[in-house]
Amino acid sequence: MDENEIISLKEALEEERKARKLAESKLEKLEKKTLKLKADKKALKERVLQKKSELKGVFENINDAFVHIDLNGNVIKMNDVANTVFGYEFDKNNPLNLMKLVHPADYKYTLEAFQKLVKDGFYSKYRSRIITKDQTVKMLEVNCSLVYDKEGEVIGAQGIARDITQEIEVQELMGEQKKQLDIIFNNSPIGIALSQEKDEDFLLVNKALTEMLGYTFEELKKLKVDQFTHPDDRFRSKELRDRLSSGKLERFDLEKRYIRKNGEVLWAKTVVQAVRSKDGKVKFQVAIVEDITENKLAKEQLIESQNRLSSLVSNLDSGVLLEDEKREISITNKKFCDIFSLDISHEELIGKNCLKLLDESKSYFENPEKIITRINKLVKDKKVVLGDELRLIDGRILERDYIPIAQNKEYKGHLWTYRDVTLSRNYRKSLEAHKKRYSNIIANLKLGLVELDSHNKVLSANKSFMKMTGYDEDEITGKDIRILFRKEKIKDLIQKRNIERKQGKSGSYEFKFINHTNEEKVILVSAAPNFDIGGEIIGSIGIILDITDIKKLESQKEKLLKTLERRNTELEEYAHIVSHDLKSPLRSISALTSWLKEDHGEALGGDGIRNVDLIQEVVEKMERLINDILNYSSINNNTASNEEVNTLEVVKEIKKILYVPKHIKINISNKLPVIKADKIRIQQLFQNLMGNAVNYIDKEKGIINIDCKEKKHSRIFSIQDNGVGIPKEYHKKIFEVFESLGDHKDSTGIGLSIVKKIVDVYDGKIWLESEEGKGTTFFIEFKK
Repeated sequence: MDENEIISLKEALEEERKARKLAESKLEKLEKKTLKLKADKKALKERVLQKKSELKGVFENINDAFVHIDLNGNVIKMNDVANTVFGYEFDKNNPLNLMKLVHPADYKYTLEAFQKLVKDGFYSKYRSRIITKDQTVKMLEVNCSLVYDKEGEVIGAQGIARDITQEIEVQELMGEQKKQLDIIFNNSPIGIALSQEKDEDFLLVNKALTEMLGYTFEELKKLKVDQFTHPDDRFRSKELRDRLSSGKLERFDLEKRYIRKNGEVLWAKTVVQAVRSKDGKVKFQVAIVEDITENKLAKEQLIESQNRLSSLVSNLDSGVLLEDEKREISITNKKFCDIFSLDISHEELIGKNCLKLLDESKSYFENPEKIITRINKLVKDKKVVLGDELRLIDGRILERDYIPIAQNKEYKGHLWTYRDVTLSRNYRKSLEAHKKRYSNIIANLKLGLVELDSHNKVLSANKSFMKMTGYDEDEITGKDIRILFRKEKIKDLIQKRNIERKQGKSGSYEFKFINHTNEEKVILVSAAPNFDIGGEIIGSIGIILDITDIKKLESQKEKLLKTLERRNTELEEYAHIVSHDLKSPLRSISALTSWLKEDHGEALGGDGIRNVDLIQEVVEKMERLINDILNYSSINNNTASNEEVNTLEVVKEIKKILYVPKHIKINISNKLPVIKADKIRIQQLFQNLMGNAVNYIDKEKGIINIDCKEKKHSRIFSIQDNGVGIPKEYHKKIFEVFESLGDHKDSTGIGLSIVKKIVDVYDGKIWLESEEGKGTTFFIEFKK
């Protein structure tokens, strides 16, 4: 073998060695891949087993019914929940056909739904009624899909069914309640509006408000509030709305004027409440509008009448003093103070006692004791006396008139007028000057004045009398006064009074008549006999006060009071009816949720039970709110009984029935007294205050102290706690209806309003002292 062959053989051997190594390397990689595939296959099997186990767990533990059926509707498989829903146990040998359970009225719809399922492969939120084994009708909501075999052929369907029977019933019940609330909203006598805060668009407006303003709802939706607000009230109204939007206010009350569509002015009490979102922004504004136009106009007319009378008295040249039935000064003027040189203004005299004033000023008179005796006799007799003479120690002579005032035959006080007649008594010339002067005054006096002779003929009359009767002076001078009045009844009354005048009797009376210009007038006449120098009766003098406006105001007041009384009665009855109607569905909801927990507690699961509990809590809070509203509306002065109430026993009984956590201690003073009141109201008062104290204690050791301090004319109860405290800006606000500090689950926002109303019934006072973080003390003062 030559050398070339050896080299060739070596090269071939080397190539074979390399090929073998490469083959061994590939074989090693192949073995590793095989091992990895075996491991992956094992893991896949384990995962399949795990998923099967999970699916089995879901199938067995799902809260809704799961059903697997063939194309004929026969059940192949279903879980325990489905057994409960349908009322049938699963039996492979005798499969249940679901089509036989479908309500007859829903059978056609169910076939169409199944056809859609076959076409689309799935169906969502299919609803149908079924009849269970015990003949109970249930409403189901089903989500289902088709089931395929390995070759992709449809072999059946599977789905999850949820029993929504009670859910539908609750929805229908809530719909009925909404209808009831809509009836209340639309038939309320008070205007109500709901608007969006952003652009003030009206979302809801009831019939009462559209009738008040004269606009239709469609017209109001195109308007902004400022467009029908009186110009003088727009700035204040906008300022309050801005404060509401910024969060500085939660609500505001305002008496403001609106311009009706026909241009008339509507006075209304407006209450606006903000409805906020979770972030504190105003979502809606609720406005309550009450028409107070008639009441406002009546007040303005009364004030105007009082101002006219005050102006008349202020400008009289006689000293005037009007006393009420308690001998307290109601009206006087500067002239009165000037006559008696009083070091006090006539405004400061208002409200002072005349007896005390007389005692302080009796030193001005020559015979003080006689003056006092004379005044007491005049007041006691209550008869008109004119021209009574008074002599002062400084030499002056005064004439005094005394006129008793009656209204509906009820004594209301008396009027004194004083005139300085010193010069007239000393000089005839001065007498004539004064006579002329006073004649002019009488002629322009707002009180009507007429002088008659002994035959009832008019000798003189002032301008006010002419204006009242509608005649000119030349038409009545020298005529019998009875011809001024058309009714024979009035003529007879005047004749009777004139006869009494001739007998020296004086008095006052009122009557209604139609004057010469066909105006209906009501006048108050105070008349007295007129004497000559020798003391002989030569006629009579009558002072006439036009009380037409006053009578109209009285009539309007009586009508308003009757209307108010009727409306209060209607509202109270309405509150009882509404509370009964609202409580009935609430009790139904409470019973339904209780049955739901009892019957389907396991099916509902933890979250479902908590949701049911939340429903029950909301229902209970709503019922407490209705009870509080009813209690608040039923509190009034007319229904209060008056009995001896042992407040110590009342508070101890409340402590027994009130839920008080173990960390809170209530200390009750044995000094709590027996008072005269209505026991149920006193119990309401203390129960609300003690309940509030318990609810708002945030300390590890809570303390509530209940005590009472005796004063000369009153008793002051105190309820002290060491709770969260109340900011000063809320001290008055918390007594308003629906105002609550914090968001305690038991708070309805009416408790302290009930307390305030009860305290007001007994003319008491309530206030509080509080410091944030340290506690609050409520004080209630009752008169003995």
